[in-house]
Amino acid sequence: MNPSVTFRLRLFGSPLLQREGGEPLTGRAAQRHRIGLLALLALAPSCRLSRDKLIAHLWPESDVERSRNLLKVSTYVLRTALGETALLSEGDDLRLNADLVRVDTIEFEAALGKSDFAGATALYQGPLLDGFFLNDAPDFEQWVTRERERLAAGYGKALEALAQEAESKRDFATAVEWWKRRATLDLYDSRVAVRLMQALEASGNVAGALQHASVHQRLLQEEFGIAGNPDVAAVADELRREPSVPGDHRDQGVRVVEIRRERGPAESRADFNDSDPLIAGRGRTRGVVRWAGLAAVVMVVLAGVLVWTRGGTDARLPPSIVVLPFVNLSGDADREYFTDGLTEEIITGLSALPELKVISRTSAMHYKGSEKPLREIARELGVAHVLEGSVRQEGARIRITAQLIDARSDEHVWAKAYDSDVPDIIRVQEQIAREVVRALEIELGERVQGALVERGTRDSAAYELYRRGRHLWNTRTREGHDRAIEYYRRAIERDSGFAAAYAGLADVYLTAYQLNLSPLPVEEIISRHKWAAERALALNDRSSDAHVSFAVSLQWHRNWPGAERELRRAIQLNPGNATARTWYSLLLAGLGRQEEALEESRRADELDPFAVVPSSNYGWQCYMARDYDCAIKQQLKALEIGPIWARGHARLGITYAQNGMLDSAIAALNRAIGYGPERPDFLADLAFVQALKGETAAAMENLRRSKEQPIEPFNIARAYVALNQTDSAFAWLERSSWQFPHRAVRSDPGLDPIRSDARFVRLAERIDREMGLR
Repeated sequence: MNPSVTFRLRLFGSPLLQREGGEPLTGRAAQRHRIGLLALLALAPSCRLSRDKLIAHLWPESDVERSRNLLKVSTYVLRTALGETALLSEGDDLRLNADLVRVDTIEFEAALGKSDFAGATALYQGPLLDGFFLNDAPDFEQWVTRERERLAAGYGKALEALAQEAESKRDFATAVEWWKRRATLDLYDSRVAVRLMQALEASGNVAGALQHASVHQRLLQEEFGIAGNPDVAAVADELRREPSVPGDHRDQGVRVVEIRRERGPAESRADFNDSDPLIAGRGRTRGVVRWAGLAAVVMVVLAGVLVWTRGGTDARLPPSIVVLPFVNLSGDADREYFTDGLTEEIITGLSALPELKVISRTSAMHYKGSEKPLREIARELGVAHVLEGSVRQEGARIRITAQLIDARSDEHVWAKAYDSDVPDIIRVQEQIAREVVRALEIELGERVQGALVERGTRDSAAYELYRRGRHLWNTRTREGHDRAIEYYRRAIERDSGFAAAYAGLADVYLTAYQLNLSPLPVEEIISRHKWAAERALALNDRSSDAHVSFAVSLQWHRNWPGAERELRRAIQLNPGNATARTWYSLLLAGLGRQEEALEESRRADELDPFAVVPSSNYGWQCYMARDYDCAIKQQLKALEIGPIWARGHARLGITYAQNGMLDSAIAALNRAIGYGPERPDFLADLAFVQALKGETAAAMENLRRSKEQPIEPFNIARAYVALNQTDSAFAWLERSSWQFPHRAVRSDPGLDPIRSDARFVRLAERIDREMGLR
């Protein structure tokens, strides 16, 4: 090892060990106990600890001889990877050479010591060892908790110092950003909530201050059962009585959309001008007009559908609707994101109504450009009504038409045309707002009103960037994901309080992980997803999508009760959110609630029948329930939609195998490997089927290949069960992470031959304890 080579150890957020300026280290040096060893040394005084203390933290369950040997092996592996002088022996102590291995926590504490608060906050990328754990090492977990709280307190003090410094310079916009970050660190700290509200008021954003007060008080009520903090309530009451800016005329009723833009911290940026290629040829006013028009027409369409909904429908079908993609009549393909955005806004608004079944966006977009009769589309989707429309834009003039059709009779139930130019836009908007308010008064509660009228940003350019990002994300391509991230980030630069843009970022990181579309390490993707999800939720806790993203992050970090709470909240806010129901079904399966899991997956598939993931997940829950006919039918349906989806072919293969169709199973798994050649878990699945078929040599060879870089040991364990090698099966089951595969341990038919084994009973009980189920 070249002694001049240095390494970086990141302990804030998801841990990462890498060469300075190079690629992350993988393999034996990056295994959990070795990272834990480095973390203990890095945070110890003078970076040194005795071997006995290291052993007590890392291997408390092992006998003396074995634990000493494990420490010796770990030290050898780390010295081999990092250099002989990376870990220094000093008597019975080990010391980390901080000159060779640079650690972010050490640099963080040094920056705090020098009052370099900006440098310290830049180093803090998340809680210490976020999502990191060691099995059977309670002392280590307690140590992590103490150190995590200590370092988070230092981070909080740095944020407050920066916020107060900005306030002393009367730079309230910057102060708001620091206080927001401080509030995200502890959502229940009422003192910080008051300081953030005061900074928001000073920056001219009274509405934001009141919104934060409402969110904070609700969190206190839900988490601790208390009515709220009196200091927060007092500040909020004062803000309601007296506007901070003279002449600031705010809406007195339901806010549909606001034409006046407030000056935000990003407005002085040089990139906000008409030469921006994303906004070229339109100017600021025109951008506001277009998105105001979009918001207004969404409102009037919703108003009409709401009146229809309350008026009753054919008793043969429950209230149900599909919003078909609005047709772009402008002759400009680049305007597709605009018409698609309009469609999505209407779907999202309608989905907030619990009694209305609304087909999700993915399945609605399946019919884009379709010439099928409306009656046939409605029959395929099982809905009573269809909403369709068109958009024509010529310069600053826009015309949007929408019509609601009873698909069974082809009769028009309701129709509306919106036609305006720049001089008339405000007058027309006010007229539509009055119509919307009247419609919303028809038996609608406050929660649904908020879902329908919430805009999320007053910056039209930020909203346009967000819509473009969402359009690109929906392409599900690597290029689309990369460009979506760019657009979302630019939207956040324009409006750092735009919750939907953060939720969009979280969605991108999630699907990039699911579809293998990112070159980033998994730990980095998970860390970025968590950051974006937390930020979105802190800014807007009424966003169903933000709750889903945060739930996925909690599930990744093994917080099962928290994940369930967030998913239930997401479904409460938007009963038509098929993604929320899909994730909830997976969580329920892991918690052993198989009937509930099956029902949620069925409902998700019903809401989004032309989406690959809900359809395949419903099939997988049928598989777990031993209903193989249903499982095969659903996987075939999913593969009709996405014929190159590797996981779908793998699931179909496993299902075929349990149904005795071994040749079909092998063919399906070979297709999965062809579409996903870098997935060793598919090789293990093929080995499972080959073992069932008696092809032992081929199975063992595929197992050997899959073990070179196992994604999830469960698949390997299942193959060993089929080979009747139970000792090896249990050895690999013990290595599983149990982050998601616990649902498979509970229900997967592939493990049926070993369920009566006493080792399986003990393993299941231990996993239940780890998951907090016992």
